[in-house]
Amino acid sequence: MSNLLEIQAEHKNTLINKFCIASLKSKLDFKDAQKIDEISHFTCECFLEKFNSGNSIKDSRIYCKNKTADKYNL
Repeated sequence: MSNLLEIQAEHKNTLINKFCIASLKSKLDFKDAQKIDEISHFTCECFLEKFNSGNSIKDSRIYCKNKTADKYNL
């Protein structure tokens, strides 16, 4: 039973990550596709980590937006 829950949680994280990346890619205005991929993956992994550790969606977004801005000088 716990294996099924782990699979469901991983599937949920994968879907959230895909939506996160798609959303960021539509908002980022860079000519460099590799840079867009790097920034969106970094930001979305950060978000999932914060959210899965018990932070709210809002707090996770704010934290990771700021962390990404600092890291990539945005």
